[in-house]
Amino acid sequence: MFSTLHHHLPRPNLLPSSRVCRKIISKRMSTNPAIEPKVRKFESVDGADISSRSISDGIKFRLVSYNILAQVYVKSALLPHSPPACLKWKARSHAILSVLRNLKADFFCLQEVDEYDSFYRNNMESLGYSGIYIQRTGQRKRDGCAIFYKPSCAELVTKERIEYNDLVDSIKADSVSCSEQKIETSNEGKGDEKAKDSRKDSRDLNDPLVRLKRDCVGIMAAFRINKPFHHIVIVANTHLYWDPELADVKLAQAKYLLSRLAQFKTLISDEFECTPSLLLAGDFNSIPGDMV
Repeated sequence: MFSTLHHHLPRPNLLPSSRVCRKIISKRMSTNPAIEPKVRKFESVDGADISSRSISDGIKFRLVSYNILAQVYVKSALLPHSPPACLKWKARSHAILSVLRNLKADFFCLQEVDEYDSFYRNNMESLGYSGIYIQRTGQRKRDGCAIFYKPSCAELVTKERIEYNDLVDSIKADSVSCSEQKIETSNEGKGDEKAKDSRKDSRDLNDPLVRLKRDCVGIMAAFRINKPFHHIVIVANTHLYWDPELADVKLAQAKYLLSRLAQFKTLISDEFECTPSLLLAGDFNSIPGDMV
C-alpha cells in the first residue's frame, strides 16, 4: 500500500503551496469526537440465589446461548465500528471459533448459523462436540439454530424440530375456503385484475396467512447426562421473529413454543419414566420491559 502511495506522489516542483495543503488536510480531518463502540460482555449467573450450587451431588454442566450473527446479515453500514476486514467471513469464522473454544461449554445453543455444513460441523467436531441443526424454512433463508454438545457429558436421546410456519395451518383451511368462494362469485371478465389483486393481497400483513409466515424455527432435544448419575435434560433452542411492529407474531410463536415444549416433555416423561429438566435458550428478540 505504501509503495503505491509513494508512486503517485507529485515531483517536488509540482507540490502545491502550504496553504493548499492545509486546506486539503482540514477537509480530511473531522473534529467530531469518535463514538466509543459498545462492548458486550457475558454475564455470569453464579450467585447466592442459585440453591443448587451448594448441593455436592448435583449435576453440573455449562450451557451457553449465543447469536453469532449470520454472515448474510453482516453489513458495514450496521457495524460502523468494525473494520471492514474484520467483517469478512474468513476473519469472523476464526474469531467465532476462538470464542467458542475459550468458553468451554458442555452445550452451545447457537442462533443464526448459516455455515453449518461448510464450517461449524467439522470445526466443532474437532473441539469435541457433536451437533444437531435446523435451517429456516424459507428458500432464501440460509441460517438456522444449532445445538452442539459434548458426548463426554451427554448422550442425545431424541430430538424434534419446531416450525413456526405451522401456525399458518391452523387458519389455512378457512382462508382457502373463503378464497374459493370469492373466485366462484367473481366476474370472469376481470381475470387480469383479479390476478393483480391476488398478488397485492399476498403481501398484505392484514392477511393472517401472510402475517404468520415468518420462516422462524426452533429445535428441542432430550439428552441423558452421563455423570455423576443418569438424568434426562431437555434443551431447546429457538429464534423468534424480530420486528417490533409484529409483536403479535412473536407472541403467537412464543405460545406455540411453550405448547410444543409441554408436549415434548410429556412424551419424554412417559417414554423414559422420568421427570426431565428443561432448559430453554435462544434469541427471543425481547429485552426486560418489553410487552412481549
